[in-house]
Amino acid sequence: MDPTEKLIVRVSPDTVTILQELVDRREYGSLSESVADAINKMIGSKLTEEEISKILSDHKREKPLKMESLMTDDDQESMDEAVKKAVKGYVRARMEPEE
Repeated sequence: MDPTEKLIVRVSPDTVTILQELVDRREYGSLSESVADAINKMIGSKLTEEEISKILSDHKREKPLKMESLMTDDDQESMDEAVKKAVKGYVRARMEPEE
């Protein structure tokens, strides 16, 4: 099976009812499958195969950001310490009430 990513989509209750009917009629195996098919059809109607191929090849060429690139030679802390500090800051920011 191809790897997939989770995407949260908000739709109206009526849309869910209609999609569930398609699943019940065995047009699709699940609600997720019906939504994925709709997205694929929308993409196909908006982009050519060549455009899709270019977008995907450009995306694959992007190099992931390496943690080492964020540190300078002057940094005295280790990579582990830098990661711990970043995670701690992220968690604190998420836990603090919004103003």
